[in-house]
Amino acid sequence: MSYTPELGQAIFGQPHKEHDVPEIMDAALQYIGYELRRVFWNIRQQDTPDPFGNTGGEYNSDVFSVHAYSWGDDDQPWNFKFGEVEISWYKYMGRGMSANMEITPEMASDILVKCLSHLRKLEDDHEPD
Repeated sequence: MSYTPELGQAIFGQPHKEHDVPEIMDAALQYIGYELRRVFWNIRQQDTPDPFGNTGGEYNSDVFSVHAYSWGDDDQPWNFKFGEVEISWYKYMGRGMSANMEITPEMASDILVKCLSHLRKLEDDHEPD
């Protein structure tokens, strides 16, 4: 489905992609964000800026990358990247979300499973002996 940017995004915001993000992918991103915050808390015992929020935080790995909305003048090509899938949002995840390709429920499920597996392995690798 074709994406139509919200007014603020169209006038002031980050460039958008051509496809809507389906609700199932929105839900998957919310859960990935929850797990990222939980895992980082367990590893570091301190809050970490949430890259899914409007915080300036970011997380990069070989599985996925997520960068909070950028308030700078530089173009931000995406906020969440998994393989060839790029998702952008306006100010915070869930608002004005668009993707560079149509995301099927199967793709959303695959992204969720692989991102959660990565985060849980990250947590397990940092467990005290």
